[in-house]
Amino acid sequence: MKKPLTYLILLIVALAVCFFAPVAAAPVSGAASQLDWEKIASRRPGLKVLVLVKSGRPLTFEDLAILAGKGFVPADRDPESVLGLQRAVFAGRLGKWIWAGPLPSHLSGSILEHFALAGVYRVGFKVEAQEYTGPLEFQITAPREGFGKKLVYSDQVVRPACSQVMTVDSAGNRWLRARLEHVRQGESIKFSFWFRYDVNVPKVLDHDLALSGKPIGIEIPPDVQAFLEPGHKIDPGIPAAQDWASRGGPGSPDARKDYRRLAKFIKRNVAYDKRKRSAYFGGKMVYSDLDFMYQDVDETLNRHSGACPDTVLLECAFLRARGIPCLTAGRFGHFFTVLYVPGRGWMSTSVTLTGIPLIRSPGPDHVPYQKWEPKIPLKTTHWEAKVRIDPLDKDKSCR
Repeated sequence: MKKPLTYLILLIVALAVCFFAPVAAAPVSGAASQLDWEKIASRRPGLKVLVLVKSGRPLTFEDLAILAGKGFVPADRDPESVLGLQRAVFAGRLGKWIWAGPLPSHLSGSILEHFALAGVYRVGFKVEAQEYTGPLEFQITAPREGFGKKLVYSDQVVRPACSQVMTVDSAGNRWLRARLEHVRQGESIKFSFWFRYDVNVPKVLDHDLALSGKPIGIEIPPDVQAFLEPGHKIDPGIPAAQDWASRGGPGSPDARKDYRRLAKFIKRNVAYDKRKRSAYFGGKMVYSDLDFMYQDVDETLNRHSGACPDTVLLECAFLRARGIPCLTAGRFGHFFTVLYVPGRGWMSTSVTLTGIPLIRSPGPDHVPYQKWEPKIPLKTTHWEAKVRIDPLDKDKSCR
């Protein structure tokens, strides 16, 4: 867990040293880069990137403070654990890296374009059904492949031990089916998924809606047409969706332009429900069916409040009303929309290089990423993930 006091100290020290440190060339990616990072930064300055920092001497607290002053902190560990190393991976916003100015002469850095992402994803439940004793069968999505992310290793453990089988659906979702023959009130069930991804950054960014160009033509392939239709909890025919769609003007839709307009609409009309997010991550939410976590679009609009499981349904309903094919997707910590741009393919509205893909709806219906039978009340006691990052180019970070 991060230590806020440590980061505060780093920022204070950064202010003290930034005026006195000798400087080197501005921090940009290496000459062999496949990407024009300055161009990308002009369009996506807030994109979170990973930088391999090298030092001509062991990293000191002062070095970490300088990097923190530029908005970069160790990507996969506490600051204290990189002290004394001469190479380490840091994370921060692209715009700050490109335009933050030079580093001290003994430091250099390059943006990672190919790396391994390894770690563990854990989910825990507690049986809340009063006086229940009997079987319980889960279907829960395991880490899956995503745009630019190749899953090269996976394994899982369920406790208590039980029979289990992994199946893959038409969208590539990996469903772990686990059957416990006998559970009772108060019992805990824990799932642990280990994974390792090969992450190709250029391929990830190829599917970033914010970086995509305008549609090429207007043709929508037959296999994509279904994602314009109504689906479970996604109704493009509701008046609010039709009204928003009509305000897009005549002519064919432009997915990138229309999504920006939709994002502004949501920001004006739907406050982020921090309480709901906090309760779920804090192990306080109880559901007999996880589908209840996803609020109906009309309820979100009437309450003027919702978290990402709610706004993703709103986005899909409104985009389909506008004639833009879309589907719901989720990674650890967030649910978002993937939409189709003619001539360019499927684009994500929420790209993160270190995200752990969990689900992508195989059809027009919204699909919860966890299911269980019988539908007894379960508390999600924890939902967490930890990752480690290892560059896959010739410059390996020291471990």
